[in-house]
Amino acid sequence: MDIAKAICIILMVVGHSGCPTYLYNFLYLFHMPCFFFISGWLLSDKYLDDLKTGLLKKAQGSYVPFVKWTLIFLLFHNVFASMHIYADSYSWQTFIERVVRAFTMTGGESLLGGFWFLISLFWASVGAVLFLHFLHKNQILTFINIWGGVILLLIITTFWHYLPISLPQMFGEQTLLATIFYLSGYACHKQIIEPKHPAIYGATLLVIPAIVAIFLHIGMTEAEGWLVPLYYFIAMVGTIGILWLSKSLVTDKVATRILGYIGDKTLYILIFHFLAFKLVSFIYIHCTKMPIELLEQSPVSVRNNWIWVVYSLTGIGLSLLAWELIHSMPLKLRKK
Repeated sequence: MDIAKAICIILMVVGHSGCPTYLYNFLYLFHMPCFFFISGWLLSDKYLDDLKTGLLKKAQGSYVPFVKWTLIFLLFHNVFASMHIYADSYSWQTFIERVVRAFTMTGGESLLGGFWFLISLFWASVGAVLFLHFLHKNQILTFINIWGGVILLLIITTFWHYLPISLPQMFGEQTLLATIFYLSGYACHKQIIEPKHPAIYGATLLVIPAIVAIFLHIGMTEAEGWLVPLYYFIAMVGTIGILWLSKSLVTDKVATRILGYIGDKTLYILIFHFLAFKLVSFIYIHCTKMPIELLEQSPVSVRNNWIWVVYSLTGIGLSLLAWELIHSMPLKLRKK
């Protein structure tokens, strides 16, 4: 699972880097659904017995880092604005409003653009645990009922766009899809059959989103109406393909060590890769004598045939460095 998470977080950074359109369309078909799928896959049955602990555990896993890091970046907002990373500074009134929105998970900082994932994960995990607990409590926790819940949610999500009322974004198609993939991951963990040649089967499955990407761009934020069931099918195919490819890499010690290391630190890559992009943009802008105001553009300021590779490598590398620096500080303090 760490290898799969590493592959998906790398694809996420690439997707934000200004990569070629086809590559962008391809990876957005499945890389974020794969995260929700893995979260459901890793859900322990013990939380279905102890609902209170299960809800707290799952909620804290997304709520605490969201609030913590949003507040930290919020404190530095005006500093970043003075460095042309942001276009505008915050007034005290705006700052207080942003603090409230952080605690209610209704808004965040643009340098933490990927934090929509934590919002959707929060609601998806709460909703899925409640649903599975209900099935478990009533002794009807069967594959048919779990998949029945998935199908029902797919139908609801398909027609959600046609509701006469407008609900907050946190309760929109994006979070409904997150819940669907979460439940799908839990169900597949109980019944999926691993092939004898996972690399071959995984690569074969990824051919399907590779073909679809030629004709369509669909992501979790674009899937609505009749595109919902189509997107779900393609995302599931790509997700299973990634999992099988990850399984084939377990026997490779080098790949396991590198990807396992990255996969264990996905949160920090999610947090810091936009800020790391700014360093690449600043160096390019300085060397080419472009207007410094271009640095305010997000997530990247420069787009050409090659710099997306630099953005991607820097986004991953500096985020991992940030993890090492942050986690080495307590060790140094203890030694003192």
